[in-house]
Amino acid sequence: MPCFEISFDLSSFKELDHLALLATQGYNLGSTGDWFGEFRGGLYGFYARVYGVQRHYNEVHAWLPHFRSMTETEYHLSTILFQMDSALECLAFALNALGWIVFSVDFRDVTDAKALKRISPLDILGDATKIPPISPLAGYKKVFPATQTAWQNESPLIAQIRDLHDVSKHRKTIFEGGEARSDPPEGFFEALGTTDDPTRCALLRPMSEVILKADPKLPAIHRTPSAVHQGELLEVLVPSFAKLIKTTGEAALADAQATVPLKEKQFRI
Repeated sequence: MPCFEISFDLSSFKELDHLALLATQGYNLGSTGDWFGEFRGGLYGFYARVYGVQRHYNEVHAWLPHFRSMTETEYHLSTILFQMDSALECLAFALNALGWIVFSVDFRDVTDAKALKRISPLDILGDATKIPPISPLAGYKKVFPATQTAWQNESPLIAQIRDLHDVSKHRKTIFEGGEARSDPPEGFFEALGTTDDPTRCALLRPMSEVILKADPKLPAIHRTPSAVHQGELLEVLVPSFAKLIKTTGEAALADAQATVPLKEKQFRI
């Protein structure tokens, strides 16, 4: 059965924030370059994007007292894809700041505006398809090795998210079709006075299955009809993303605990 609501486990990121706050104290790594401000700015940006994914995903599937349309579904889809892609960008920004205070030469310089503009998930993943190929920043293998591995293991998922966002942002719709829910809450149609009008009832139904474009950057002329695969369903993509976020948080926390050098591991009172 499709998952109609989504939530995210962010507990590891809260512990990571606590560790970074401890690291920025003068008796540990200090606040050079206001790296902690950049870290927390990225982390809180990430929190906001995750909230956006959760809200729009839940809303596109929820029974609400208004008529639905393809335009509304596309609006939710494009917003969800922006939020997911931007969440990864914000995480890369936050992790870069924490890595920079540990090994400044192996990360983007948080005091340089041009360097900040270049931060992206490709700093963690690399991209062998580019000409010339993009290599990951050396610092991730030193400070965030488990995090890097987690992202590399899910590189097809991350690429799908980034491609769908790029197409929805710059080109066209990413909504291919789907199915509507058939499990209204008791008395839902009666309360809205639509029980005897099948057309109006149909317009009130939220989605149960949303089909996303496969190979979204492929020109339309080269598309051929094909069966829908599980990976092309929003109801698979978003839960997979939530799992990636949980795995990333756990890996980043374990990495930081192992590699961020703290002289004192408790806050002074």
